[in-house]
Amino acid sequence: MNISIRTKLVLYFLASILVPTLIITSIVYVRSTSIINKKMNTLIERNIDSARLIVEQRLEFINELTTLISINPDIKNVLSSDPTADMPVNIREIITLDRALDSYYLTNYHVFTNSSAVPKIYMVNKPNYARYDLSTKIHDISEAEHNPWFSQLKDKSMVVVNNQPNDQITVARKLYDLKSADRVVYAALLTIDMDKKYFNSLLSSYKASPGTEIYILDENNSVILKSDSATMDSLKYLESNISDKKLELLFDTNHITKRDTVNGRSTLISTGEMRSLNWKIISFTRVNEINADQNNLNHIVILLLSVCMVVALLTAFALSKSISKPIIKLVKSMATVRDHNFEIKLDYKKKDEFGYLIGQYKLMIGQIKELINQLYTSEANKQKAELNAKDAELRALQSQINPHFLYNTLDSINLYAVKYNVPVISDMITSLSNFFRYGLCKGKSVITIEEEIKHMESYMEIQNMRFKQKLKYTINIPRDIGKYQIVKLVLQPLAENSIIHGFQTSSREWILTISGRIENDNIILSVTDNGEGGDVCRLNALLDSDEIRNESIGIFNVHERIRTTYGKEYGLHYYRNSDYGITAEVVIPCTRMGGTLNDNSTIG
Repeated sequence: MNISIRTKLVLYFLASILVPTLIITSIVYVRSTSIINKKMNTLIERNIDSARLIVEQRLEFINELTTLISINPDIKNVLSSDPTADMPVNIREIITLDRALDSYYLTNYHVFTNSSAVPKIYMVNKPNYARYDLSTKIHDISEAEHNPWFSQLKDKSMVVVNNQPNDQITVARKLYDLKSADRVVYAALLTIDMDKKYFNSLLSSYKASPGTEIYILDENNSVILKSDSATMDSLKYLESNISDKKLELLFDTNHITKRDTVNGRSTLISTGEMRSLNWKIISFTRVNEINADQNNLNHIVILLLSVCMVVALLTAFALSKSISKPIIKLVKSMATVRDHNFEIKLDYKKKDEFGYLIGQYKLMIGQIKELINQLYTSEANKQKAELNAKDAELRALQSQINPHFLYNTLDSINLYAVKYNVPVISDMITSLSNFFRYGLCKGKSVITIEEEIKHMESYMEIQNMRFKQKLKYTINIPRDIGKYQIVKLVLQPLAENSIIHGFQTSSREWILTISGRIENDNIILSVTDNGEGGDVCRLNALLDSDEIRNESIGIFNVHERIRTTYGKEYGLHYYRNSDYGITAEVVIPCTRMGGTLNDNSTIG
């Protein structure tokens, strides 16, 4: 490919980001869409099945209730009694029936909360009951014969019908006089009327989305029940399919969700059958409702991808320029060397890989120039000896590694951070450099408390930048304590232990307090955190135990070094705070490194 290295870098950089991102996004989108659709279909099917079962359960309860009423002894006695014109007898029987039915008043049953259904009895062979207006629940059979559903009882002992004029569901059951063993006499009709609004609210509780519509159809494909969100669009769709003889096709695939267009909108349609009643149940769910959240997520993902691509493109151009610029300079210089011009002028002051490469290149050109001069003035053996000497010199130079290489490297990085105005990197590098300087302390194992605090400050500054200002720390140690000696690396492991074990799961603002005081010729240094705390009894037990565990090796090392240096009566101990977190307390003797300092100010 005859294109520049800068263009290649841009293309490779974009390809390494853009192609995988697009592939991953596409796969995630397709897969998530498929999973969401499957789960939504399953949810719709489960909801419609649950709605079917709950309606059947409520109606089955009514069926069982009619059975209980039919075997009630008081009611059976009245049904078995002979018709009479005796007024006291008729009144007594009416009152008996009324009281018996009162015990089955459905508002007393938890399954019909916020709804009522009153049982009624229509007597067949006792027309004299109509003369007494004593009960709203006891009637003559003539009052039921005008209902449209009455004809359905001709060949059946029980029916569940749509009492459309009264907006009710009616369960009707024939009651028989069983006083004679050789004959069964149709004596009364028992009915229980239930408000459709109760069942409609039941259906509404099983909607897959706020706009989902659920309908129940009777054996004549008439809408009996519907959820609260029912609209004319879905009703028109049902009427159209009924008139076109297409409704049976929907119910051929029972519990399989199908997609169709209802009033110009894509809709998921799920069906079921209530075989015990010969009814059908069907639900309509708008696709745009269940995909609304996914569409919003897609828009956000596309926006983020666009922003990332723009940032990636700008970064690619900047990176390619910074890489290609020194290479171009090097190539131009090589072109002059190819023309036997060894007087090169190549300036590159950055101390990175290109700086090393250009430096070695310039060194190589100088050596080549010198070697060429030697080839014209020396014999072959002398040239070979000189080459061997140069090789030995190079090897000696390679073996010489400055012990201050780490500090010089960190200082160089700091200079570049300052030069390119990146204060965060500069602060972190400075803190890291100070951290290593105070940590090494020229191999000393005992240092001043002031040096220990400076080492601690460098560590805390690094952690503070790492956790983006979430971590707050305070150092409150009187300055007159600073000249006393302490074993190196005591406070930093304790602070690190608080950060790792105390703060990582805490949702509060992280606060670490380092304090010190002199008490009874001893120096007491405390590291207090407001984290999630810990088992201080277990921590103290670990410090006094000879068994070292992985999670306690740091604090155990601090405790042992203090006791080895100052004696068994000194060391580390943990306390639980009164509100949050724990406190690590170090006790050491007052031992000065030398000199006297009378100052009441504090360190930190």
